Amino acid sequence: MNKRMLPQWLSFLSILSICAVAACGFDVSQLLDGVGSPTASAEFRDIVAGHPRGAPLEDAQVEQLVTRLESLLHAPGAEPLAESEATRYMRGLRWALGRGQVTEKQIATVSAYLDEWKSERPGSAEMIDREKGLLTLTPGAVAQNIVGTDTEGVEFELEDYRGNIVVLVFSGEWCGPCRGEYPYQHELMETYQDDPVVLLGVNSDRDIETIRKAKASGDAPPYRVWWDGSTRGPISKAWDVWAWPSTFILDADGVVRFVGKRKDRMIDAVAELLEEQRTTD
Repeated sequence: MNKRMLPQWLSFLSILSICAVAACGFDVSQLLDGVGSPTASAEFRDIVAGHPRGAPLEDAQVEQLVTRLESLLHAPGAEPLAESEATRYMRGLRWALGRGQVTEKQIATVSAYLDEWKSERPGSAEMIDREKGLLTLTPGAVAQNIVGTDTEGVEFELEDYRGNIVVLVFSGEWCGPCRGEYPYQHELMETYQDDPVVLLGVNSDRDIETIRKAKASGDAPPYRVWWDGSTRGPISKAWDVWAWPSTFILDADGVVRFVGKRKDRMIDAVAELLEEQRTTD
């Protein structure tokens, strides 16, 4: 291939990839500006730079993050921010909080500021309430509940599994990397079949028969899933999932302990929580 043509081919392939993703029902704007994107995190990165990943955040760090958010939302002399821009800053704050582990007190600090902001900007109440709710997905916070139906149409809830370590996977048969997790999920289920460990999923296939057939054939592991209907289904939107697969690991109290652990790291994280649970029992 002519070297001068290579950049054009790469651009063409990138466009095809984005179109393919969009065809699966994926919100491309989420991909381009998700919680972990540079634009979302840039304004807060310096505050948590050097902080050990997963280590508890200091109260002073959280207060500094809130102060930074306030300064961005109320820049002197600036026009009121568009809701999309304010949402981007909120995503950046959540990214920074997610670098460590938060406490109930710290979540309350952030929530109190958001309540204050909502009183100043009632027209954005829905967005602010949504962002406030998403704080429950921060490591160290109790995860929000999920209520929905499985592939047989039976309603069940995430809170039904309290007392177990829960690995929650957002996945779909349309997604190659999601299917690439299956061997590790099989291993997890076999290794901890006699332990209080549960694997649950949120399925994003448009046709429910797709996941039914995958489970019936044995290709997909036989864990229970909520069928969400697309990557923009109500559960995926409530959990602000923009990357597929996405994994959340909850302890027996329903607290989010790990986010984004995949393959061997997922299995290691479960082993860590089980050991912690055995030590404290």
